[in-house]
Amino acid sequence: MKNNESAKKPIWQLGQQYGIEPVYHDGLGVERRVAVPHLQQVLSSMGVKASSKKDIRDSLSHAVSRTWTQVIDSVVVRYSSDPLFMLPLSLPLDDISLEEVSLTVQLTDEKDACRHVCLPGSSGEVTSEKTIHGLKYVKVHFPLSEKLPLGYFRLLVRVTIHSERTVEGQALLIVAPRKCYLPSSPKRSWGISLQLYGLRSHKNWGIGDFRDLGNVMKVAGTRWGVATIGVNPLHIPAAGLTSPYSPSSRLFWSPVYLNLEGVDEWRTSADLRRKAKSPKFQHTLKQLRESPWVDYEAVGKLKWTVLEKLFRVFRRDHLRHKTPTARGRAFAQFVSRFHPYLTQFCTFQVLTEHVGTVAWRSWPNAFQHPRSHDVEVFQQSHATRIQFYQYVQWLCELQLQQLDHVAQKHSLSLRLYHDLPVGIHPDGADAWMFQDQLASDITVGAPPDAFNLNGQSWGLAAPNPVRLREDGYRFFRETLAQNMRHGGILRIDHALGLFRMFWVPQGETGKDGVYVRTYVDEILAVLALESVRRKVMVVGEDLGAVTPAIREKLDAAGLLSYRLLFFEREDGGGMTPPHAYPEQALVAATTHDLPTLKGFWAGRDIIIKEEGGVYPRKKDIEQDRRLRAEDRQRLWDALYREGLCSDEAIPVSLSDDMLQAMYRYLARTPSRLLIVQLEDLLGELDTPNLPGAPESVYPSWRVRIGRELTAWLKDPAILRFAKAMQRERRKGGRVQAIRRPSVS
Repeated sequence: MKNNESAKKPIWQLGQQYGIEPVYHDGLGVERRVAVPHLQQVLSSMGVKASSKKDIRDSLSHAVSRTWTQVIDSVVVRYSSDPLFMLPLSLPLDDISLEEVSLTVQLTDEKDACRHVCLPGSSGEVTSEKTIHGLKYVKVHFPLSEKLPLGYFRLLVRVTIHSERTVEGQALLIVAPRKCYLPSSPKRSWGISLQLYGLRSHKNWGIGDFRDLGNVMKVAGTRWGVATIGVNPLHIPAAGLTSPYSPSSRLFWSPVYLNLEGVDEWRTSADLRRKAKSPKFQHTLKQLRESPWVDYEAVGKLKWTVLEKLFRVFRRDHLRHKTPTARGRAFAQFVSRFHPYLTQFCTFQVLTEHVGTVAWRSWPNAFQHPRSHDVEVFQQSHATRIQFYQYVQWLCELQLQQLDHVAQKHSLSLRLYHDLPVGIHPDGADAWMFQDQLASDITVGAPPDAFNLNGQSWGLAAPNPVRLREDGYRFFRETLAQNMRHGGILRIDHALGLFRMFWVPQGETGKDGVYVRTYVDEILAVLALESVRRKVMVVGEDLGAVTPAIREKLDAAGLLSYRLLFFEREDGGGMTPPHAYPEQALVAATTHDLPTLKGFWAGRDIIIKEEGGVYPRKKDIEQDRRLRAEDRQRLWDALYREGLCSDEAIPVSLSDDMLQAMYRYLARTPSRLLIVQLEDLLGELDTPNLPGAPESVYPSWRVRIGRELTAWLKDPAILRFAKAMQRERRKGGRVQAIRRPSVS
């Protein structure tokens, strides 16, 4: 046994050099040791040779020595609040003293402005040394007192040793704040979260759109005192999927949310408006609006047909002149500002049409890389179609800008609250555009737990931490910048992924996965920099297998914790009292993946899964029912302690008054932000998503709100709810108990 363990040791050492954890505890608390074949598979996906003993030995030697043979690491972080910054270098000095060393540091900012700093070798401080292949390397820290603004700098170091030899190194220098942006005002705010696709109105085309969202923002900000409106991820989804958490791209928006009647070309085209009034068109709209579920395919087909006509009008009126119109010039500026990623994304969309599949790894080799010569030729020959997709994204950008103005005008101080999915679909545009920074044949998932004994594979591409770093986190930076552009809050889905991700080798289950660590300090530095630059608060979804140490680090980095009523418990299982919630947090009763409050109370999710045959064993149903009854009792007890209900027996159904009491409970917390789910505000039973239930059992991500938009925006009951939230958020404290309805 000892010999076997000894044989494994080198490959375990190699894995740890690349951030792979050889041992971890799953969601059941079981210690799991990574199997060697799976470790080899993961290393191979990162581009590390590990198939033989010689490969392992050579790769390990290279990994260990590179930290010494590189003059400077590929990424260096400087915190703006630190009075002194020590630049870490590794120099091949052998027996040469620092007095015989001089160095020049060239710093180039994001606008290509350069500055040079010369430092004497004698200013350095030796921290360690090591001999590699007969040459002594010395790690030296040099004081760099140059004042620099927040931002990214290309750093070039040129070191002259003994006037005879020069060595150079390059790095990305991130000058970052230690914390993400937090408004100076400690005021406790509240907001509403909604699934935009699910809004039902007399004006949309069968799916909630940006016009609907604007109408909600106007009423919620002006009349209800809401600080923010949270929305589901608005990114373009992977082909054939409805989940907003499996995006094709996290950089670009789904045109299905466009309000086409708000586009300039619609207003200037009498022909389009006349055709839209035809009985056939109106009949189609009526069917889509009355559909019980969102029909993405039908809505998308209708909108796409109209978008192509709008584009023809745009080209005719604004581009086909010797001098483009002001609108034409604005479009050109948009394309230029988002180049090259916009062009690459639109090229992917057109290539998908051309080849007939989104599975880009099966495309002809000539088209499999976005910067190949054949792709450039394709772009030239399909320039008009690519321009159409650019126009569609421009319309999304314009309508999101309009929502920014709505937020400002109608007192939504925190603007929109956006949601950033944990990953991207491997067949999507981002995976094609940034393929060099992704691990091959790997998906992101989760280890075994009580809900999934085999673990989970989410089917999302896994970023390669080493490649991301070598590329200066370009992909991550662009993703954050785009998702912070039109909002005041950004939620990071599965914030554990900032620290480590669970990789599942292709064809395996979650039982065979491994944890791979990121360079978390650098990741958090980028996140804090982008957050402060754009004055966007960041929420870290820190549920599940997040350790106290990780929560502490997220808190120190200025992220809001994500605390749910259902999950916050004291020792013994009782509900955490309001005063015990943290200040630096977002609080909510439930999420899109959990039952609504009324659905929770009625056991709606349990009933659906039972009727759909989702439970593998009858005792699992009985256990869920028992646990649900216990949770109802705990919640009732917690409300009673706060004076929000009397001590009568628990009601069978949840009244609107009691639903409001539960949110008043949360409103009393000191936490910065309270989010009320729209489904709860309207007393809905059905949740947006029922994890684990196939589409034949439940229409996840297609559920529509039962009431029409205009009706509930004018509902006095919702105004009363809003006033109650405002009162609790302003002052908190105990109030007189609410009279409960009679037990049915």
